[in-house]
This record gives sequence, structure tokens and C-alpha cells, in this order.
Amino acid sequence: MKGIIYIIICILINVAGQSSIKYGTSAAGKLSLDFNQLGPFFVAVFKQPFILLGFILYGIGAFFWIGALSRIELSFAYPMLSVSYVLILLISWKFFGEAISLYRIFGIILIAAGVVFLAKSL
Repeated sequence: MKGIIYIIICILINVAGQSSIKYGTSAAGKLSLDFNQLGPFFVAVFKQPFILLGFILYGIGAFFWIGALSRIELSFAYPMLSVSYVLILLISWKFFGEAISLYRIFGIILIAAGVVFLAKSL
């Protein structure tokens, strides 16, 4: 049971990290990975506190992931991370104003159904 709790915490932290990075990139503007633009890219990334917060949250999430993997099979744990897709879709819609198409909704329903089947296998 503790492994499941670690997975849930990992998912929530990673979703928060991804959302923080998205918010930070929205504030920083479009960033280019063009070789000639790498210097300005790194300056923009390291000047944006929400991007840095996202990196920190990913690091914290990694520790919970390690805790989860020490207790649960990888073939169960890794697919459970797809719950984050559902949460990201909702956050993207609610906080970033992203449009959610019928195809995305259908895809999320399929993902959620897969997680339910996966959870039944434990």
C-alpha cells in the first residue's frame, strides 16, 4: 500500500512541476533550442523562477518514484503514471485556458479505463 501512496505523491509532484514549467515558459516567451540561441535559452530558463521550481519538483518526485519502485513492480508502477495525463489535461483547461477537443476527452477516457484495469491487477 505504501508503494501506491508513493506513486500518487510522485504523480502529484510531477504534475505540479510540469504545470510550473508551463507557467514559467508562458512568462518567458517562446524559447529556441537552435544552436545559436542556446546561450539566451539557458539565461531565460535560469532567470524564470517557475521553471526552476518545476525542475526542483521533478527532483523531489524522483525520490518518491524510487521509493515506489522499491516496493512495487515496474510493470505496474510505470503505467500508473498515465494518471498524470488526466490531471494535466484538466489543469491545462482550467488554468491555461487550453481548448479540449472531443478526441482528447476520448483519449483521456481510454487512459483512465486502462488505469482502472491496471489497478485491478494488483
